[in-house]
Parts: sequence; C-alpha cells; structure tokens
Amino acid sequence: MTRRRSSFIPIAIGLLSAALVAGQTAAAEPDHVTVVASGLDNPRGIDIGANGRIVVAETGAGRVIRVSTTGAVKTLIGGFPVEVSPEGEASGVHGVALTGNGNLFTVVGESADLDAAKFWTLYRKNGNGKLRQVVDIQAHQATDPDPTDSDMPPFPTQSNPYGLESVGGSRILVTDAGNNDLLLVDARGRVKTVARFPTEMVATDHLPFPFPAPEVPAEAVPTTVAIGPDGYWYVGELKGFPFRPGSSNIWRIAPWARGATCDANTDDGCSLWKTGFTAIVGIEFAPDGSLYVAEMVKNGLFAFFFGGDTVGELLHVVGSSRTPIAAGQLHVPGDVAVSRTGKVYVTVGSVFPNGAVVRVGP
Repeated sequence: MTRRRSSFIPIAIGLLSAALVAGQTAAAEPDHVTVVASGLDNPRGIDIGANGRIVVAETGAGRVIRVSTTGAVKTLIGGFPVEVSPEGEASGVHGVALTGNGNLFTVVGESADLDAAKFWTLYRKNGNGKLRQVVDIQAHQATDPDPTDSDMPPFPTQSNPYGLESVGGSRILVTDAGNNDLLLVDARGRVKTVARFPTEMVATDHLPFPFPAPEVPAEAVPTTVAIGPDGYWYVGELKGFPFRPGSSNIWRIAPWARGATCDANTDDGCSLWKTGFTAIVGIEFAPDGSLYVAEMVKNGLFAFFFGGDTVGELLHVVGSSRTPIAAGQLHVPGDVAVSRTGKVYVTVGSVFPNGAVVRVGP
C-alpha cells in the first residue's frame, strides 16, 4: 500500500458510474430509503443537532452544507481544499460535529503534499458565524508517532484526521485514520492522545490473487467515534490492507483514558467491544441506546476494487443481534446520523461526484 492508504477511497470510476449509484439509491423502495438531497459531490460525514439541523461534509465540493428535510441545500462553510489522486480519490473536508451551544466543527484530512495548506486541520465555526482554525493535527502527530505503523516505506507520523464527535464544553474527539489513534482537542487547541488502536494479524486467503503470506499485519484505520448511552466513547475501524471482510472492530474507551493502549485481551481504559464488521465508516447510537453501524462495502473493499461491488451495509445492533436495514439499497455509505426522534440519515455515494443524503426507515 502507498502512504495514502488511510484515505482508503481510491475510486475505480470505470467500474460503475456515479449516475448508476445515484439511480439505484433513488429507485429504492420509498418505505425503506428516501432521498433527501442528491447531486452531492463525495458526501462523507454527517451530524444532526438537537434542533434537527442536518450538516454534511461534501468532500468533493470543498464545503460543509446544511440539508433540510425538504432537500434544500445551503453552504455553511466553503473554500476547503480538495485533492484528487490519480486514481480519482477525493480528499478534503471529512468529519462534522455540532455542539449544544451552536458551534460547528469540521476537519480536513490528509494531502499527498506534506506542505499543503489547510489540510490536517480542525476548524470551528461559532454561533455568530466566525470560522477559526483550532489546531493542526499533523503538527501534533509529528511529535507523537504511531508505534504500530506498518507502512512500506515507514511513515509513523502520517495523519489523516477523519471522524469527529462533540463531548461538550467545546471539546472534540478526533479519530485519526492515518495515525491509528483517538485524540481529544480542547477549546484552546490543546491535543491529548486518548487511545491507540493496534495492528492485527489478518488472513489473506480472501484476496482475488495469490499472496505470498497467509497473514499480514493490518492497521486499524479508525474512522468514526460516538458517545454511548453509558458515557463511554466508541470507535469504529475500517481495517487496512488486506481489507478482509469481518475484520473490523468497535472499541470501548473510558472518557478518562489518556494514552491507553487498546488490546483485545486486556482493558487499559480501552477494550474490544464488538468485532466481525466490515469496512466501518460510521457509528451512531439512537435515543433508545441501540447502535447503527455503516459499512462502506459489505463484501469488503477488494470486492469494490476488483468487481465493482458498491453495495454497503447499515446494521442495527441491539445486544448481540445485527439486523441489516434497507439491505442492498445503500451504495458506498460515508456515515450515519440519528436524530433525537430516532430518524436515521446516511450519506451514500460517498466516493462519487453524484452522492446523496438519504433517510432510512418509515
């Protein structure tokens, strides 16, 4: 894998057109999936405020938008950088988070150019509309390298800030998909490493080509964070190469943890909560305490890369049960959000220039 492996979204545009993705979503049964807003360019992170305000990171357009339940789209913040790789991968603004006091946080992910401006940066827009830079995440990671780095060549200070969650008091949790950790940023831009997520040996027998090793070390690639009904912090991971289906985990982290080392067998403030997922890109707890998990491609990323399989998965997790919602109708989801009234919204077509926000359920 290249150094950009944690962006994890190289697009095989020739495999399936964006129009087809959008068309399949729009043609879904209306009692299961309703298109709220379409024609969005690489929609990724989504959050819903206490007042029902829906905000979305539209990566390919370099902006954060507000989406109304009637489909109206309004730009809240624009002018973010957009970088497109030779494979067609869009990188830029990824995560969004609303706070109870009306602040909006967003983060711009990594760039192939280590000197690029505005990337790796957490921003805050306060209630009066003023936007300011909170912190350069890359600068923090340069002083706090990833001890589990397995990139070739090594790149232990790689950073790709991705998922956000507000914890109150203008404090924000940030998952860094490049540095494999969870960060806590306070109102003054001070950064604490909360937990690190381990490299795991993963089998390669699912690959569509012969591979010289039966197992390889796969990096966690944490993409999403949510606060559970118990007050603990939960992190979902994509799991890096070889992108084996069923190899993604969800970790449970104590809110007082700092510098914790996550381990499947011990609890140092971070413990393995649930496993057996595939390519997690979003998790969100509902008001009733149940969990929704968005998987980018339910059959694994290699099914996308080599076969053009774009079908993702939204799982409703209640205890030990995992129920697919709108099975077969959600294509490359980017994130999931749940309103206070229990309505579920998903960004789809997250790696295509014609994505959408959809509502799932009756």
